[in-house]
Amino acid sequence: MKFFKFTAAALVAVACAGPTIANDGTPVLHPLEAVCIDYEMSGQMQNGSSTKCHRDFGYEQYEIQNITIGIAGFTQSQNQHTITIGDQIYAINLQTNTGTQTTNPIYAGLVDALQNTTPDQMGATFVSAMGYTPTGATKTIANTECIIYSAQQMGTMCMTSDGLLLEQDVMGMTQTATSVSIGSAGDDANYTLYQNVPITQGPDLSNGLGGLLPQMQGN
Repeated sequence: MKFFKFTAAALVAVACAGPTIANDGTPVLHPLEAVCIDYEMSGQMQNGSSTKCHRDFGYEQYEIQNITIGIAGFTQSQNQHTITIGDQIYAINLQTNTGTQTTNPIYAGLVDALQNTTPDQMGATFVSAMGYTPTGATKTIANTECIIYSAQQMGTMCMTSDGLLLEQDVMGMTQTATSVSIGSAGDDANYTLYQNVPITQGPDLSNGLGGLLPQMQGN
């Protein structure tokens, strides 16, 4: 489940990448400078809510999750705050007030790839590598129109033309946007929470995406 969430987030970041470098020298990873989206999650294995926001065109992001996961009769609550700044990912457990720090394994390749291709071409290649194709249909979610994509292994998703993931349905788990606030980056404190809790080194994610990044780069 965590692997799916990671690849989905990576997919959106790549598919929505904008111009390569912003005025301050940081890579532009999303065409919108700031946005916040609230989601409801439902399904046989998870229920709850989350909020995802970014600023600086996606260079800084956070997600706050409050969900219940149930598998084979076992139920666990997950109250987590994840902050991503460049290639660093901070996962903070709000119940224990502790966190881990890991390095995003595709970040360097993403930035490097943006030097050699247009973001639109790279995004299209990444979406295709994930197995998604547009169905030709659209729908409106949270007063925002999105394009429906389908993949045999990954289910369906609905994404706006400017790269906002509004709905995803895979393996009986659904994530649907309930509100979209373009231009709002959320509370500044939600980007710096990792500075106020004990942080330890997290797992190596370098093999998490397998051969997907080489496909994106055309290797």
